[in-house]
Amino acid sequence: MIVAPARPSATADDSGHGGVQILVTAGPSRFAADLGPVDGGLDIGPNPHDLVAAGLAACTTQTLRLYARRKAWALGAVHVEVTWRRDPSSQPADLFERTITLSGDLDEAQRARLMEIAEACPVHKMLVAGSRVVTSVAA
Repeated sequence: MIVAPARPSATADDSGHGGVQILVTAGPSRFAADLGPVDGGLDIGPNPHDLVAAGLAACTTQTLRLYARRKAWALGAVHVEVTWRRDPSSQPADLFERTITLSGDLDEAQRARLMEIAEACPVHKMLVAGSRVVTSVAA
């Protein structure tokens, strides 16, 4: 049995002109990533840490929606904010602060359960567990 190589989850290309504006492809979407002016960029797109924070926010929202749908709970709109910051005085130094707003006709037990389910979001689990990155040079 031949297994086809996995499609890249994301790619990033720069123009070769020395700027830090990058064209990112993630799934079916293409968009610019950049750094802020203080870091030498033009701030025309999210920086890499913003992209990781966005992944956590999106995954949390989807995880809550799918769980509530499976339970047939009356979950209304879900809003997740994630802020990243680095605190070199703590370990690990990277901190993602997540704030979840739930609307809908939910009782306190349902709200509490949804907050527990947020901890089971796959991206949350990946960030908390740590990951391996294997790098190779293309031929």
